[in-house]
Amino acid sequence: MVKKIIMLSIAMIVAMVAVAQPKNTDRALWKAAKKKAKEIRKEGWKIDGSKTLEEAFFYHYKKLQDGANQELTATVNGNTSTKTLNQAQKWAIRNITTNYAEQSKQHIRGRLVSETGAGIEGAPSVDDFYSAYENLISTTLEGEVKVSISLYREKDGESGAFDYRIIALINEEAASNARLKAMQRALAESEFARANAERISEFVREGFEYKEP
Repeated sequence: MVKKIIMLSIAMIVAMVAVAQPKNTDRALWKAAKKKAKEIRKEGWKIDGSKTLEEAFFYHYKKLQDGANQELTATVNGNTSTKTLNQAQKWAIRNITTNYAEQSKQHIRGRLVSETGAGIEGAPSVDDFYSAYENLISTTLEGEVKVSISLYREKDGESGAFDYRIIALINEEAASNARLKAMQRALAESEFARANAERISEFVREGFEYKEP
């Protein structure tokens, strides 16, 4: 009986070690994941999922290593009308696609102005192109955003209210294709854009660095 208890204890310890640090761990990534998890906990965040924070960030960082994915983040701040974590996650994903579309539009606008001069802002229907592009890319991207880590924290003194944050990934090639698809459809809204389609497509392919507002 004592032997069985000892063997069971050993098995439990082995299992705990396996959870604490994934096999074949890249030490630098694991160290970075542990550091990030510690920071997140201090801020009051908990993970919405079955993994530990360390595991979640470790696997997230692994997916960023090859440069094929871009990190996207969004936070839904404490709102008592958000009653479930699932609903909050959907709102956060929507925030990501909306923010991404706005920033992509601003990138193209900035590049066009720098290349052609400020006079482009007065070009007939150019604003229609920008608006159409922004709306189309927001819709196109929804299926491409992959949630990597979901976090939540309860709001002090506010019954039922909580903050929710997602850290997501989008494949760079898929994002580029989504931007190009949105651009092609938005060209119908602007004669100026159609006349400058080749140049605009270059700017669309460039991509940009996403920043959470």
